[in-house]
Amino acid sequence: VRAVQFGRTLVVDEADKAPLEVVCILKGLVEDGEMALSDGRRILRDGVLTDDVTGDAAGKQDAQRIVLVHENFRMFLLANRPGFPFQGNDLFRETGDVFSPHVVENPDLESEVQLLRAYAPDVEADVLR
Repeated sequence: VRAVQFGRTLVVDEADKAPLEVVCILKGLVEDGEMALSDGRRILRDGVLTDDVTGDAAGKQDAQRIVLVHENFRMFLLANRPGFPFQGNDLFRETGDVFSPHVVENPDLESEVQLLRAYAPDVEADVLR
């Protein structure tokens, strides 16, 4: 909620392991700019704010229960590819029309050894392989 409110970046790791209900709620936040919170508040994108909130006393009370999405808010879902060996949900099937997927391949052996050597320069090369 704070990321939405203050324009931070929300990173959801292992999103493919989350129940589809959770993924669909996050998708709704991004796609529709709306999400209901368990405490009765609602997250709304500025353009979604409609006739629900009026100038009368009831409308002002409703306005206090609304969390506006900050214009700098961003969300990243990190997920594994569907199928073996990860056994998670097919996140692209559920969210591919809303999120922009970017595939990051695993590094080749030499690149991986270089990364490990940077963190553990004193470890022998045969152990790193």
